Amino acid sequence: MNLLNYHKLSSEERLGKFLSTLSITNRTPEYYVNWNKVNRETKKYELELNTLNYLIGKDDIYSESLHLFTKQPNLLKAIPSLIASRDKVLDVLTIDENDNMSFEQLDFKTIDTSRIDDYMKFIEQSGLLNFLQQHANRSLVDYVYGVETGLDSNARKNRSGTTMEGILERHVAKISQEQKLEWKSQATAQFIKDKWGIKVPVDKSERRFDVAVYSREKHKVWLIETNYYGGGGSKLKAVAGEFTELSQFVITSDDDVEFVWVTDGQGWKTAHLPLAEAFSHIMNVFNLEMLREGFLADLFLL
Repeated sequence: MNLLNYHKLSSEERLGKFLSTLSITNRTPEYYVNWNKVNRETKKYELELNTLNYLIGKDDIYSESLHLFTKQPNLLKAIPSLIASRDKVLDVLTIDENDNMSFEQLDFKTIDTSRIDDYMKFIEQSGLLNFLQQHANRSLVDYVYGVETGLDSNARKNRSGTTMEGILERHVAKISQEQKLEWKSQATAQFIKDKWGIKVPVDKSERRFDVAVYSREKHKVWLIETNYYGGGGSKLKAVAGEFTELSQFVITSDDDVEFVWVTDGQGWKTAHLPLAEAFSHIMNVFNLEMLREGFLADLFLL
């Protein structure tokens, strides 16, 4: 099916076509680990970690650690990485043997040398000293590489959207080169007005469109938003409603502005009603299969 035939369908038929061609994944090989980030985060404390290798296997590790941190307090900056924390300022709840609770804050970014004993107490109670003494048997730099890889995997849920943006940008870049179009990622209404002379009404001043494409020949802008939902949930209803409202808002422009929504993922099969409402208002809702079939390229030629 091409775009013209797709446009001839009723909104319910277009929805059926969309749902029947949803992808099973958008996970490219790069999705799983951002090695540049892992490498960057590990290298931040490579010197400190190599120095802390001194503590591995020490018999009197508390005294050795206290002496080392007293002499070189900035080594404490590496501690959050060793306990798999992105936070550098930690709020800590302590419960004593009588169930008395106390709260304190430890700053591992700006070391307070008057509180070395407090840092040591936390490090001991976290189990890190026991690990260094009994279980660490290799370079702490290598260990933190593993920790950072694990932490990075927690960011995967945020990468689906970024992956879709990357796919869309590569697709648009190729089409724009072929059709002599201009495009901009994360485009604001102000940029579009200043660069291309087209006014785009927006629902909020900080709104950034994932991709904006401009045809100098037609003096027209296509505003494209993209996302991906592999699982269901209440958020899908909110997203469908948001983009339905946004699409109706931007097309009130006195200039030629068209809204496009590129979305995919099996999660949409759990949100038929809000998606049906969106399809009744937005003509150009495409998934990855539709991009592969050339729908976006055809749209820019209409």
